[in-house]
Amino acid sequence: MDIYIFTFMEHSFSEEELKAIADQLSHPKGDMGIEVSKTMHESNITMTQKAIELLHLEEGERLLELGHGNAHHVPDMLKEYPGLHYSGLEISELMHQEAKKANENAISDKTAAFYLYDGEEIPFGSESFDKIMTVNTIYFWKDPKKTAAEIHRVLKADGSFTLAFAQKRFMETLPFTQYGFTFYDDEKVEELMHGAGFTIVEQSDIKEVVKSKDLKNVEREFTVMRFFK
Repeated sequence: MDIYIFTFMEHSFSEEELKAIADQLSHPKGDMGIEVSKTMHESNITMTQKAIELLHLEEGERLLELGHGNAHHVPDMLKEYPGLHYSGLEISELMHQEAKKANENAISDKTAAFYLYDGEEIPFGSESFDKIMTVNTIYFWKDPKKTAAEIHRVLKADGSFTLAFAQKRFMETLPFTQYGFTFYDDEKVEELMHGAGFTIVEQSDIKEVVKSKDLKNVEREFTVMRFFK
């Protein structure tokens, strides 16, 4: 399929509107947060699916996801990988509640559990998970070195971690990313994760056209990296 580059903005946003968009993307809340989470789920589903694919999940494994949003992707994942146990962490109370609503059956069956955390200290013991994933959260890590170290700590020996992120050259084109976002490219991500003790073993670079309710179509470049402990 041919990929086309479209004009990004559908109309001009004020500075306050751009700040509000940035704030909702990092920490959804209120009625606007519910709408933003739906848009994020729809626009990020390819990234999420690729991050899951690169994990090479196996039956009976324990998976942790940081920043799961509304977690509408989780039921399909649990159906595709029988025996998987999923744990999700969120800083957003709203997303925590939305995720629990969307996964009531899995929670009852004890195949999924959702927790709130501070975005820095992961509330689990060392070597608790076989696999860990996160999609579009790295831009908001307050202390990237600490977060990377925490991921390494709770991952089992020989476990793997997938990280999906939009490339710096794309993120720089979005006007709201000047408020609270940190940009990453391959080199910066590899340096960060290598410093925490990870080794990159697989990488997928993808271009896609994404659309939201407020924005026109735009070509996004994103990368998913898989790391071994």
